[in-house]
Amino acid sequence: MKISLVGLGAIGNFVVEKIKADKILELVAVFDADEAKLGKFNQKIAFSSFEKFIDVKTDLVVEAASAEAVKKLAPQILKKNDLLIMSVAALAEKQFENKINAIAKKYKTKLFIPSGAVIGIDGIVAVKDLLDEVSIETRKHPRGFGRSDERETILFEGSARDGVPLFPQNVNVAATLSLAGIGFDRTKLRIVSDPAAKANMHTIRARGSFGEFLVQVKAAPSNNPKTSSLAAMSAFAKIKEIQKHMKK
Repeated sequence: MKISLVGLGAIGNFVVEKIKADKILELVAVFDADEAKLGKFNQKIAFSSFEKFIDVKTDLVVEAASAEAVKKLAPQILKKNDLLIMSVAALAEKQFENKINAIAKKYKTKLFIPSGAVIGIDGIVAVKDLLDEVSIETRKHPRGFGRSDERETILFEGSARDGVPLFPQNVNVAATLSLAGIGFDRTKLRIVSDPAAKANMHTIRARGSFGEFLVQVKAAPSNNPKTSSLAAMSAFAKIKEIQKHMKK
């Protein structure tokens, strides 16, 4: 399966290394606006021009850049290719979510979303119609938010619809949870900057007629403290899942 990649940050570089080590996957194009990040790649597959990048024949485009990149590039990508996005926070904007879903439907392409930095998303999907309440608390060290708080500080408390756009690089988990469950408006989000945090912690609580469950993940930060290593792993796991389905 041929893979094209947008974004060469912590997650993007992890995906690159995993693809290189895989006997079935082939990296055919990488795009990053920062030309310095492209230096280690063969010039035939490295692009700082999105227009040239999008012309490369591929089976799947993987986005590992930013919510802004998704908003700018996803509509063009979905007109030609299937797309896996990591920056799920972009979909908190309802008008944009409707727009790209419409494009995918029109051009018969697919939009894929990995589980990200949490487990338990499959459980949320399974009881989606039985859910009454879903909440998530994301707790990270201040540097993960680009802050220097010396004591625990609540940065946001409210709906995922309102909170996700404020911290697009930190709460993709909340966006993924919202899409899998009862939506951005009904999913409650709490974001905490905690100097004592040694890991990126996500605590999910769900309740409904099925009962209730609690999921807590403590994920080691990646090279970028705003993201977790689990998020990078989930991106590659989703690529392999797509590849297996393509073989059938």
